Amino acid sequence: MTSTYSSLLQLELIGSGEQANAWGNTTNNNLQYGIEYSIAGVYTKNLSAASSPYVLTVANTISSTQADNENRQSAIIFTGHGSNFIIQVAATQKTFFLRNDSASYTITMRLGGAGNTYVIQPSTSVFLATDGTNWYNLQTSGTDWLTKTGTYTAFPGDKIFVDTSGGVATITLPAAPAVGDEVRFVDVANAFDTNNLTVGRNSLKIDGQTSDLTVATEGAAFSLVYSGATYGWKLTEK
Repeated sequence: MTSTYSSLLQLELIGSGEQANAWGNTTNNNLQYGIEYSIAGVYTKNLSAASSPYVLTVANTISSTQADNENRQSAIIFTGHGSNFIIQVAATQKTFFLRNDSASYTITMRLGGAGNTYVIQPSTSVFLATDGTNWYNLQTSGTDWLTKTGTYTAFPGDKIFVDTSGGVATITLPAAPAVGDEVRFVDVANAFDTNNLTVGRNSLKIDGQTSDLTVATEGAAFSLVYSGATYGWKLTEK
């Protein structure tokens, strides 16, 4: 009976009577690379030379190289992508610590070639679990604080230091928010009274109104939370 492979991590399961005097190498590879990477592996994936969608590597034959065991890693940090990116993972049970290190572009995790997806916002870390069919967000660290001047389109969860010391700024709200999505703003340079912040509504209402929000108060710090189509974005702090 030849070897078979486990369904989740594709560890080699030696068949009865197989690999006489050689089973130690297989067992050590399973332990040192397959299991160890899945528990403690921290891997940085630079996507600058990759194409979207990118399929995380994994094979029955376990390699000592992390680049050949991407889908087994416990934690993956995605860097180098100059556009929104799709990452395809095996449609099996797994937990992942994931970091999208881009300040501007999303990472979409996809189960297999056409399965369910989970979008990781820029500058965000998440702890995700999948049963092979669905994604479950176990924890999100929240996005890092960003500093923006001029024009920028926000993502759900963005926390933005807006610097208008050099001129007015327009921050456009996300186009398709979910109920409960938030965007936070801080007048980092105390200059909103001199150079106003415009919050673009992106076709949705702000506080029930069909107009953009102009902020002219020095030192303003506030959040907007999306309540649904009827009232749109609502102020949560004034």
